Amino acid sequence: MNGNKITRLAVQKKNPKRINVYLDGNFAFGLYRDTAAWLEVGQVLSDEKINELLAADKNNEVMIKALDFISYKARTSQETRIKLRNAGYDDDLIESTLARLSENGLLNDEEYAAQWVEERLRLKPRSRRMLAYELRQKGISSEMIQSAVENVDDYQSALEIAEKRLYRYDSLSKIEFRNKLGNYLAGKGYSFDVISETTRKLWKQINTPTE
Repeated sequence: MNGNKITRLAVQKKNPKRINVYLDGNFAFGLYRDTAAWLEVGQVLSDEKINELLAADKNNEVMIKALDFISYKARTSQETRIKLRNAGYDDDLIESTLARLSENGLLNDEEYAAQWVEERLRLKPRSRRMLAYELRQKGISSEMIQSAVENVDDYQSALEIAEKRLYRYDSLSKIEFRNKLGNYLAGKGYSFDVISETTRKLWKQINTPTE
């Protein structure tokens, strides 16, 4: 039978997750344990089978790299794609890996977008426009962005974050108050209409005599 006989299988000292495969007495290649799981000493491998093993091992390598990247924090498909490209993997391999991760629920851009908006509004409120911009930067599709931000109320969030800063502005003149608070809200991406309404309400609030 034509082929190369496995003469030794040995766990790598530096990486116990990989197995060194020896063919006809010589080191041939290394494989991840699950790729090499069915191999046995004495088994004969054809060139075609060797190529299949090496391809499967490369798939495992990319998957492990991706899983390591997404294990620390939630990631988008685009963030993971860029990470893998920077690691030197080809696009076909990357896309098949991303598809497998999505199929298994390990990458979910729609869920990511919803959680991102929820977390931002809780910890670092900003306008719907700015939230959408941030999600676009992370590669989220327009449809998913629209769904994630559709219930964001700019008037309400602007009012909430501005109220927390009133102590900084309560001694200012009306013009200074509007300018300083307005600039702060503009930096959060709020529109002119939202800023005008928010500054008007809060100026009235702090200048209405209490009984």
